[in-house]
Amino acid sequence: MLVFDEVLKQGSFTAAAESLGHTKSSVSQYINQLESGLGVKLLNRSTRQLNLTAAGQQFAKRSQQLTELLTLSMEELSDFESSPSGRLAITAPHGFDAPLVTPIMAQLCQQYPKLLPELSYTDVRLDLLQHKLDMAISVGEQQDSAYHAILIGTLDSVLVASPKYIATVDSINEDNFAKQSLIILPWQNKKQLTNGQGKQLNFQSNRQLKMNTSTSAINSVKCGMGIALVPTIFVQDELNKGILLPVLESFTGEKRDVYALHSYQQQLPLVLRLFVNKLKDAFAQLARC
Repeated sequence: MLVFDEVLKQGSFTAAAESLGHTKSSVSQYINQLESGLGVKLLNRSTRQLNLTAAGQQFAKRSQQLTELLTLSMEELSDFESSPSGRLAITAPHGFDAPLVTPIMAQLCQQYPKLLPELSYTDVRLDLLQHKLDMAISVGEQQDSAYHAILIGTLDSVLVASPKYIATVDSINEDNFAKQSLIILPWQNKKQLTNGQGKQLNFQSNRQLKMNTSTSAINSVKCGMGIALVPTIFVQDELNKGILLPVLESFTGEKRDVYALHSYQQQLPLVLRLFVNKLKDAFAQLARC
């Protein structure tokens, strides 16, 4: 239709070909294919002029409207790409809120004031399409291959406790670990810790306090309720300040990859590309601390 409109605008196949950067024969072929597909003749051709048939006149009106709509849509997309605006829906685990996702979104909102973020923090994996999400931050093995996964980084986990808890016990070692108060997350049931020599330690005890998010587990540790196995990047600041202390430092939990999931088939929109890049940088910076 774009070729058809250009032929009408220029008044000849030759002029249309020059305008479009095509050959005259290719323009003629496009028109023939269009007429063949529609099953009607659109143009009466002579050596000197082109005339629209009755069907051609009707088609020309619709074609021009569609071309204008297409042009407008492309301009709107270009404007959106250069200055993102509107709804941006992202879900992430609770632990990613304060140290990563919220500060990054604040930066993007400052850069693009017309953005309307919708952030959903939950440790339950939400389906992108079902919940109308643009992106999901997910930890661990990804089961749904229908979505594209961008690797953000890798989480390692450490055992931590508060000075308050440590003061209540004589010592914490491999022999009495099963008697300690352990704060357990849903995915940590019967987990095993490993040290550099390959020795394993069961992350379970006679006294298990169950929490459903990393954030609640960390808060419980700060209150002196027990020992937790949590991602290092989420407690690095507390470890540096002595608010939390490492326990049995030679033992660590399994490493888990962090992904940004999306359903876009082509290139990500600008704002999501920026979000992913900022998230990678922030994640790497926290991991180096």
